[in-house]
Amino acid sequence: MSENRDLYPPTYRQSEVSEICGAVQSGECVQVIGLSGAGKSNLSRFLTAQAPRPPVFLLADCNRLKSPALNDFAALIAAACGADWPENTAWPVLEATIDTALAHYEQGICLVLDRFEAVQSWSDSPIPANLRALRDQFKYQLTYVLTTRQPIDTHSELAELFFAHTLWLGPLSEKDAAWSINAYAARRKVAWSEETVQAIYRLSGGYPAFLRAVCEAHASGTALEKTDLLEHPAVRRRLDEFLAQAPGAEAIECSRLDQVPLLGGHAALQELTAKEAQLYAFLQANAQQVCSKDDLIRAVWPEDRVYSAGVRDDSLAQLVRRLRQKIESDPAHPQRLQTIPGRGYRFTG
Repeated sequence: MSENRDLYPPTYRQSEVSEICGAVQSGECVQVIGLSGAGKSNLSRFLTAQAPRPPVFLLADCNRLKSPALNDFAALIAAACGADWPENTAWPVLEATIDTALAHYEQGICLVLDRFEAVQSWSDSPIPANLRALRDQFKYQLTYVLTTRQPIDTHSELAELFFAHTLWLGPLSEKDAAWSINAYAARRKVAWSEETVQAIYRLSGGYPAFLRAVCEAHASGTALEKTDLLEHPAVRRRLDEFLAQAPGAEAIECSRLDQVPLLGGHAALQELTAKEAQLYAFLQANAQQVCSKDDLIRAVWPEDRVYSAGVRDDSLAQLVRRLRQKIESDPAHPQRLQTIPGRGYRFTG
């Protein structure tokens, strides 16, 4: 749930904040992995506004990057440090900017790089390697906290900075969840009993996105019953956003979401095979478009240059059928992965 950062209780995400602060105070870097709706940006804002010092936490939202160009990223970091960055300034100037900032913050700087998946999506970006070089230059004085939806590629030069300190962001504690529910109720000018607060926490599992959705649904008059909540647009929307990322069983377990009532029974949470995952990723990247069979076959079997068309079509049909078993609520009447006769398939999201 998104709340005003100045209103977070001092104990907000106490376990995660304690682990992060302990690592960066030792000069180490931390990767925070959170699935859709985990509250990564809320945690980032809390760190920069309310986390104990040293070091000072400076926030850079990677979603604000204009391009994968190194100088654009340098401008983002300079802004986090409170420095001006004239247009067309080269990356090496950032080293002097960091040096100046360290002179001001003598006990060290931790750059909180929120939504770092924006950088990860650019496969040939020079940013990771240069971030690593910057860290090496200011070792132990400069640290990073990265928030991402998926672990950093282990082949990245940046990855080894986080091997010792990677944490998954899961549900809120019961205390944090109760504060968040009551804050929402106060804004809506409704009074919920302790029993209601506990029911919202139980049904949502304390997961921020689901917690907010259940609050919205109940405030509009929906009963606190799983079947009723699943019919409410706010709950359906957030579940769809969560499931659209196709989180695997390992990610669900690491995020401590395997017992969340609203997720119980969702076929989309079953582990995808490698081929199913390739197909699903291609469909997601081309949502709402009609994908031809040939395009899908090339995306899933790029290594098979000599492959009879009939066999490939049959393999694709079987793969589509298996994927539907895992992402459709009623695989016999698919809504998300539709067959477009004579043309191919369309993924609706």
